[in-house]
Amino acid sequence: MGQKIGNNGKNDIPARGSFLESSIEESWERCIEYGLNRLNRPKALKVSNRKLEQLLDEYKDLLSTAYPYIKSLAQALSRNGSTVGLASDEGVLLKVKDKVNGLMDLGYQRGFVHSELYMGTNAVGMCIETESPVVIWGEEHFYKGLWDWVGFAAPIKIDNRLRAVIFAMVPIEFAFRELLEIISMAAYSMDKQLELTYDKEKLLYMYTTTQNGRKDILEASSIVSHEVKNSLTNISAYIQLLQLEKGIAITNSNRILNEISRVSRLLDDFRLLSKHDYDNTHLHSLKEIIQLVKDVMMSKARLSNVDIICDPFMEDIYIKADKNSLQQVFINLIDNAIDAMKDGGTLTIGLRTESNPDMAVISFKDTGTGISPEQLQNIFKIYETTKETGTGLGLHICQTIVRFYGGTIEVDSIPGRGSTFTVRLPRAYRI
Repeated sequence: MGQKIGNNGKNDIPARGSFLESSIEESWERCIEYGLNRLNRPKALKVSNRKLEQLLDEYKDLLSTAYPYIKSLAQALSRNGSTVGLASDEGVLLKVKDKVNGLMDLGYQRGFVHSELYMGTNAVGMCIETESPVVIWGEEHFYKGLWDWVGFAAPIKIDNRLRAVIFAMVPIEFAFRELLEIISMAAYSMDKQLELTYDKEKLLYMYTTTQNGRKDILEASSIVSHEVKNSLTNISAYIQLLQLEKGIAITNSNRILNEISRVSRLLDDFRLLSKHDYDNTHLHSLKEIIQLVKDVMMSKARLSNVDIICDPFMEDIYIKADKNSLQQVFINLIDNAIDAMKDGGTLTIGLRTESNPDMAVISFKDTGTGISPEQLQNIFKIYETTKETGTGLGLHICQTIVRFYGGTIEVDSIPGRGSTFTVRLPRAYRI
């Protein structure tokens, strides 16, 4: 880096411009304020055995999730004398894969604290301070003992709160900056997998406290867990290839992005069900809900050259439901309709009552490609999809929510001419 080494360090902070560079400068300033000496690092602090046991128990689920990633990264980097691990949100190392002599003496062992106060400017400590991915290159470390190394770290967050840090220490002669992207992707995948785990726990709680939708909830939970694990396994494999290539090849990076995108779609569909509030049912205007979802989807419709038309509603019709969940059901149906009209078209939304005045009927009629008779038979089955990038969960979850309110959802379709999804829900009346 070429920064000057002085006697007291007060003028040694390198000039930076980017966010990461300014963060390094701020870290150096904090180290100086702490009274740290770059040439003589104090003995690394280690927590007590009792404290470490408590942390290991607290982080056991996260450690279990992180282990395949740490193992894959360590295998790819092992020939270079590197180490990979996981730290708590306070900087305590909970897992260090592959003991490296030069690093063990510097405190890269389980139980040692890697905050700035004890380690100076380092990847784990700065990642905790910034809650962002960081790379500390050679002489950017505050302590001279780390100048032969490059530190990489990325935050693992749950519900947008920092929970842990995954890190790697690589000899400077073998380091490549693309490794930060790889570690960041691993952290992102762990974020999603942990969110899924907690959502599944919520669903299991609903299973034990509600009488409706139990079978569908558990079936969805099982399938989603299986599919997410498959995607994350593929991501880990591609990460190893990238490690060995010392860079990100376009083909492999696209594969990773596709897998991550697939995981995100799975989780989005799954969280629609897990966030459904069974207790938050109130009287709502279907006319208002339909207008709201139309406004939400207009941007995508315009980009896809699709017109959304609402048939004139003769009267307002009310429903007793969780408004947010019902909106998501309608948004899902509109989104599917737009995707079915690749060359543009028209989506017509209707609201009416039929022979039974106590049932509200909401229809979504598109002019898309239609659905084949074979696909139509299985359209609402879990893990069935007519879309190349579909998850097979969206319509199944929509049906589960509609059924919860005593309703039905059906589809009629003519290949080449379009499809009509019809939702029927018990009507509620204002008193």
